[in-house]
Amino acid sequence: MSVDAVLNATKGLIVAPAGCGKTHLITEVLGFAQRKPYLVLTHTTAGVTALKKRLSRFAIPPQNYVVTTIDGWALKIAGCFPGLCPLGVGPENPAVFYPSLRRAVRNLVVNGNISEIITATYSRLLVDEYQDCNSEQHELTCALSRLLPTVVFGDPMQCIFNFSGPMPDWNQTVETFFPILATLQTPWRWKNAQTPYLGQWILEQRHRLFRRERIDLKSCPDYVRFRPLSRNHNDNIQRQQREYYALLRQFPNDSVLVIGDSRRASSRHQFAQRINGIDVVEPVDLSDVIKMATSLDDANATNVMPKLLQAAAELMTNVGVSTTLRRISSIQAGRNKTAPSSLENALVALALAPTRQNIRTALFLLEEKGETRVFRAGALHVLKDAINLSISSPDKSIRESASVIREQRRYQGEGRVSHRSIGSTLLLKGLECDHAVILDAGNMGATDLYVALSRGAKSVTIFSGRDEFKP
Repeated sequence: MSVDAVLNATKGLIVAPAGCGKTHLITEVLGFAQRKPYLVLTHTTAGVTALKKRLSRFAIPPQNYVVTTIDGWALKIAGCFPGLCPLGVGPENPAVFYPSLRRAVRNLVVNGNISEIITATYSRLLVDEYQDCNSEQHELTCALSRLLPTVVFGDPMQCIFNFSGPMPDWNQTVETFFPILATLQTPWRWKNAQTPYLGQWILEQRHRLFRRERIDLKSCPDYVRFRPLSRNHNDNIQRQQREYYALLRQFPNDSVLVIGDSRRASSRHQFAQRINGIDVVEPVDLSDVIKMATSLDDANATNVMPKLLQAAAELMTNVGVSTTLRRISSIQAGRNKTAPSSLENALVALALAPTRQNIRTALFLLEEKGETRVFRAGALHVLKDAINLSISSPDKSIRESASVIREQRRYQGEGRVSHRSIGSTLLLKGLECDHAVILDAGNMGATDLYVALSRGAKSVTIFSGRDEFKP
């Protein structure tokens, strides 16, 4: 697929199976400077981060492009034109807010109120991961395509974000409005990793899953390691951990993504707690951090310290909530035989005065506590930023501040995704690694399995109760 075909198209679709050069093609396109920057939209902050890293690695000038999420761009437009784009509800109610946001911005574009601004600001529109656009996002893209030359990139076999509202029919709606320009077919991710056979195997499994045929998880033994799950939960966890560490010993410098249960974030957090050097990829809505921030806002002198300790225990190891509370109680009663540490003094001060400054100090010292290991660095970073913002802007609650930080991340991207991370297919789609570990393929549907299989360039380790998968 040539860059010229994208640049010469006024409207079109490129079907892009995983690892077949889509991101490289987008990068090449963005390397051709236009008088105005390209607008590049995608779905997740992880996807924004991955694309920005690729653009930086290839030294594509930043003035050539604006890369953000679809909702992040809509949020910026609504913020620039609040009078023309009334929303009526805030992001604290995301299930209502984002559909309202998409409709309002679409109407703003359709009505022509900002047409000249859009055409004066951007040269053309590229939309990545188009299979994940719901009907509202599709309608917004269609509206923009009437103002800007537009090419969308997507793969119906990677459609896993299909729970945020009605989805457009791929064949009857998407392909009708955006005619297919090309289908990418070369598995570059695996060719570049010197594992072309693995890449070809994954493409073959994509076709079989698309046709709803059975696939044999043991049919690529050189690169796909099948590991049977037993009925003993604890035994499975231990074997998954051993397999992860075995990968690190064999490939100490390689990246690893662990793909856990999309429905149970707690299981992914527990895995990260047990594993040194792995980080949790957080969902874009940062619901856990919002809950922590709300809890701290609602706290008083009686319960602020336990609430902070509980929040910290969800982000780092060795907090020891009950032990710490007993120790602080002993210090407050004057029964302690050893002098308080800096952390203990900070916690006592917090109990006496539940100020945001004291919350920040105690949280910082908890992070610095001996033998503490942060396993949710992204969530901790947002919580600290929210507390700092609430201190510098005392009119904002910690929860409101966390919402501000969340929306900034939604627009700008996450900034970092560790080269050894755990997440779900929803959180890791768009990322690639050297080795992927799937903790339970049997819990996945066909599209989730395909997304999971296609993350690893050098190997895939699959845990499952069966050695075959039937959609």
